[in-house]
Amino acid sequence: MLDEWKIKCLVPDLPSLDEVAPYIRQMDEAHWYSNFGPLVMAFEGKMKAFLADRSPALAARDAHVVSFSSATTALELMLRASGLPEGSRILTPALTFSATAASIKITGHVPILTDVDPVTWDLTPEIARKVMAETPVDAILPVAIYGYPIDMDAWAAFQEETGVRVFVDAAAALGQQPVHPDVPVCFSLHATKPFGIGEGGLLVTGDEKLAVLARRLSNFAFVDGTSREIGTNAKLAEVLGAYGLAQLARFDRVYEKRRHVHDTYVRELGQDRFHPKSAEFVPGTLLVDTRGRATAATERLNAAGIQTRQWYFPPLSDHAAFHDVAVVAPDGSRNLVVIDRLQNSLVGLPFHAFLSDEDIKTVAAELRPAMGN
Repeated sequence: MLDEWKIKCLVPDLPSLDEVAPYIRQMDEAHWYSNFGPLVMAFEGKMKAFLADRSPALAARDAHVVSFSSATTALELMLRASGLPEGSRILTPALTFSATAASIKITGHVPILTDVDPVTWDLTPEIARKVMAETPVDAILPVAIYGYPIDMDAWAAFQEETGVRVFVDAAAALGQQPVHPDVPVCFSLHATKPFGIGEGGLLVTGDEKLAVLARRLSNFAFVDGTSREIGTNAKLAEVLGAYGLAQLARFDRVYEKRRHVHDTYVRELGQDRFHPKSAEFVPGTLLVDTRGRATAATERLNAAGIQTRQWYFPPLSDHAAFHDVAVVAPDGSRNLVVIDRLQNSLVGLPFHAFLSDEDIKTVAAELRPAMGN
């Protein structure tokens, strides 16, 4: 592996010093640096409006936005505040970041790993129904994989029809994932995400009790100066509220730069090499379908000084941390046939706002021979 890449895979696009400075001055003047400061509260309020503009179902009803120190703590405290009985069996895809399943285990529940749809790469309600016919499931935690939004209306309908609770991990999909008030969703604000502020996470829900309890748990579960239960310290720092407000002001420009990079890749390699939703949405990370040539493509690109990643392979079912977790495919077997195929085909390409058109042409020129065209 090279120490210095000619073309890097990810480069954060955060507000500049000049863009964030006015908010930092407000923080300094207030001498308020943590514990739900005015900048964090303003960021949550503006984020509520930002999400409502992109979510018809959310705009029609009140919603609650709670910030956390990371998306991981948002997931954990969402599940802790959910009221699910300890030991609940929660179905989630094996194709996701480890924090998804880890949050289930850490909160005292039992992950059940399954396969994904061959077209969308999502855990869908149809897959969930098939798995539920094979094994008991108490809740579902689908993932907006690679930042492509999932069908929240379909999951809300599934929840109403089955009575099985649904919670969504949409870490990389902030700005594109519509929110349904009946289905709690968590987003990431990590530096490498499309809406990055450095670090942080959000919980968005129409359930006021869930939002209030999750926020309380993030501050040691304090009520009147005493802990009523075991909480933790998962508050968003005031300086990150400053970055959040500055990023909101520039997000449309960030998105357009990412759209240009994405569209240039499509022109070079063809739309059929990318996720079908990428015709409408810009992903958080860009994976190309090499149609079974992932190893050859990775080796050729790396040899040329082009950094790649294989998000999220190997799947969680192959991680030592989850060796004891049940794996249930839609047919009742342990064979995750779609994920196995994707592992041999998907390669994460350099994808960030600082790539030039020439950079992308270089990546494409190296990639084509490895893909057989």
